Amino acid sequence: MADSTETNRSKNEQGVLVAFKPGKAILVQAPAERQRYWGRVIGVEVFEYFIVKLPTVPGITRLTATGALLTMRLEHEGELYGFTCEVLASITRPHPMVIASYPKSSERLKLRKHKRVKCLIPCLVENDFFKSPGFIVDMSRGGCQLVLDMFQPERAVNLMKGDDVRLQTSLDSVSNLTCQAKVVSSSEISQGRFLGVSFDSDAAEGKKALGEFMDRLEAIDAIIEERA
Repeated sequence: MADSTETNRSKNEQGVLVAFKPGKAILVQAPAERQRYWGRVIGVEVFEYFIVKLPTVPGITRLTATGALLTMRLEHEGELYGFTCEVLASITRPHPMVIASYPKSSERLKLRKHKRVKCLIPCLVENDFFKSPGFIVDMSRGGCQLVLDMFQPERAVNLMKGDDVRLQTSLDSVSNLTCQAKVVSSSEISQGRFLGVSFDSDAAEGKKALGEFMDRLEAIDAIIEERA
């Protein structure tokens, strides 16, 4: 079985790769200061600028001066992006907000131990108190993210972070997989309920089948990335 473990390494890349999305939390800091503030991206014009809403706290106006340079960091799908940008304009009421220049370059640091591959695989997630069909939307050797089927009659989601679940899915036309997992995150986006689960590394059930399937899935993903 191939080892796809990713080290926590940084890589310099073009700023266009930064995953700006409205609603994304972002860490803001003036280069000469140690104090950092959590803001939120509320708008973006690709290649030109993005808008960040800052917290209403004492001293925050130091970061809103036109022409000021700010260091920012944000996390997206297990990767940490860091970059420097310039304040193009700002307001202080009703909330402090800055319009910042779109970064020309960024530093990307991989945080996840395992590479995640996007996919769309039907599954069933259940425990003694809950059962629901869903779809795995990304997967790695360590876990996966799935969206529950909210069109089913039973819409109540009786799951919390830390709950143990069984995940059942069909890897191909002849192979089925059942593995033990733990809920590590739960969020509701639009009409969908997203779950992040980590596989039980101590459970032997399904471990070999999962490893072999990920070998194939990662190879296909590499081919698609090369073509793109």
